[in-house]
Amino acid sequence: MYVGKADGNWAERLLPQMSATGMNITPQVAIGVSTVYACIQKIATTLAQLPIELYDGSGGSFDLIQDNRTYLWNVSPDENQTAFRFRETLYALMLLFGCGYAEIIRDRRTGDAVRLSFLQKGKLKELRDAEDNIIWEYKTKNGFRLINGRDVIRFEYLFAEGPAQTSKETVSILKAAQDYASKFFAGGGVMDGLLTSEANLTNPQIDSFIESWAKQSGKQTRMLPFGLKYTRLGVEPDKAQNTASREFQATQVCQIFNIDPRMIGINSASAYKSTQEASNHFAVHCITPLVNRLEGELNLKMLFRGERQRLYFRHNLDELVRGDIETRFKAYDIGLKSGFLNRDEVRAKERRNKISQGGDIYTVQVNQIALDKMQEYSEKIAQAGEIAGKKEKE
Repeated sequence: MYVGKADGNWAERLLPQMSATGMNITPQVAIGVSTVYACIQKIATTLAQLPIELYDGSGGSFDLIQDNRTYLWNVSPDENQTAFRFRETLYALMLLFGCGYAEIIRDRRTGDAVRLSFLQKGKLKELRDAEDNIIWEYKTKNGFRLINGRDVIRFEYLFAEGPAQTSKETVSILKAAQDYASKFFAGGGVMDGLLTSEANLTNPQIDSFIESWAKQSGKQTRMLPFGLKYTRLGVEPDKAQNTASREFQATQVCQIFNIDPRMIGINSASAYKSTQEASNHFAVHCITPLVNRLEGELNLKMLFRGERQRLYFRHNLDELVRGDIETRFKAYDIGLKSGFLNRDEVRAKERRNKISQGGDIYTVQVNQIALDKMQEYSEKIAQAGEIAGKKEKE
């Protein structure tokens, strides 16, 4: 039995609704702002390229599991589109609207996930059953259907609102500046001026003259009705673009999305000396918190209750440095010298075959000897020290 609609989004009371500029910044309006689009595109594509891996952490080992669940998120969710495209769209919806929804289509006999499908936020309504479990009502062409809450993946941003919605003022000011520059150049680079007349004009005449003047917008030469004089309110084109103001507001939008401006091409506003530093900031402060959100939802919805104590999903963040060969090789060098990576493991990460002999041996920096020889080597050093000490005494 369904007892009615769940309590609405309580966070809406904490968030601004209408901006001071008078603009109603909806997700559809926000995505039209170039900086908002660039931030969403950067985050969504970065998240979509990260492999989602399933691990078994029981017994002190960490075994990588390949099954249909990882196939759906890494290869194809429905055999009609790539997983990259599916995930990129899902993450973009999360960042823009605050939530991205997908339905898990299960095998009726086993309950295993066999397919993933998009769900539109505007067609979903949250209900609760008598035991306070979530049930989703989804609007269809023929009415609606009910979906078990366990079968709905809900990737949710903070307060279930997109960053562009929670910070309407910043986005609205940038949008207003963008529209201002567009209107200026749409008018041929000529700002509105003053039309004056020595004769007394009626209101209909004034409206007619203004309408006639506006219709000539974009033309290099305009005609004035007899007896009217035009005084131009001159504005230089570079000032009309509000370049400095728009750049400042763009950096504020980047701050909302937790992206360094350098990541979307605004180099002058970056707080970091190099692209590498900006990339590290992006990985640590933007991507890592988001993947933790996503992993939590995957663990809750894609795993059965009995599996959660030993299985868990994890994004492979190594893909963030896939195009940075210098950083990768430096990390491998440290791993080899410290003894927690062997050469076969490094070659596997670079998609290369194993070494025929000795590739599975772990070495450390002291002459790169095998770890199982370390005890013998240490004893020899100790014995040599004792012999040298005795000789000095003699």
